[in-house]
Amino acid sequence: MKAFHTVAVPHTDILEGKLTMDVFAADLWEVSRNRGSEEYRDADTFFRKTYLTQGLENLINIVESRVKGKGGDPVVQIQTPFGGGKTHALIAMYHKAKSWGVNTVVISGTALGSEQTLWELMEKQLTGKIAKFSGANWLGKEGIIELLSDNQPVLILMDEILEYATKAAAVKVEATNLAALTIAFIKDLTEAMPNLDKACLLITLPSSIVEHYDEQAERLYQQLQKVSGRLEKIYTPVQDSEVVKVIRQRLFSSVDERAVKKFINEFMEFAEKEGLIPAETEPSEY
Repeated sequence: MKAFHTVAVPHTDILEGKLTMDVFAADLWEVSRNRGSEEYRDADTFFRKTYLTQGLENLINIVESRVKGKGGDPVVQIQTPFGGGKTHALIAMYHKAKSWGVNTVVISGTALGSEQTLWELMEKQLTGKIAKFSGANWLGKEGIIELLSDNQPVLILMDEILEYATKAAAVKVEATNLAALTIAFIKDLTEAMPNLDKACLLITLPSSIVEHYDEQAERLYQQLQKVSGRLEKIYTPVQDSEVVKVIRQRLFSSVDERAVKKFINEFMEFAEKEGLIPAETEPSEY
């Protein structure tokens, strides 16, 4: 029987013992700032270690069509079976947008404090300064349409917005708070997107109750779903059945499928002979 690592060859970082758990912590904000792990920051490395699922391929095609003025969904919410998969999909779209020559806006709720508003950040990333969208004013839906229209094609990537809204709830703004203003802004933004030919908004929200924080966050989550859900299409770039393939792509640089099958058959023969398989278990399922 061949040594397993000669049949399924691990990536170099694994062979050299350099793989650490923090590598799996995808961070869109760090990528957009050209910082962090090379396997996320460098587009070639990223896609070499990323299994391109059918859902992710569909998402790439939809967004490309939209930002190139060929139609498609203007607002997309991304959901995945596991939390980090959403951010991974946004990083894929960030790299694709750069290769297409598309302007990008990156908003990460985990990276941002409540001292800067989402509309200020959007204007600054597109124009290099904060001018019209300052303070509590973003000039409504028409103001957003004007800003984005002048900077098309544009892809807006909003990650972990619930986390930002939770922080913003503690910031008072006259008779309201920054979380309420943020939700109003997102409502205007989602309504503005269909009026633009070469613009697309991708947004992530928690897909299950286990990702929520407390009762206040739950209320904010419901509000965010309500204001964005009327116009958005929900995509799942990774299905449960594809998770194993995603992990395998990250672990191994090459896999000899015929040799792997032979290796498994030999191991199963040995396991059955030695009584290693539980009696109640069907060998083919094991």
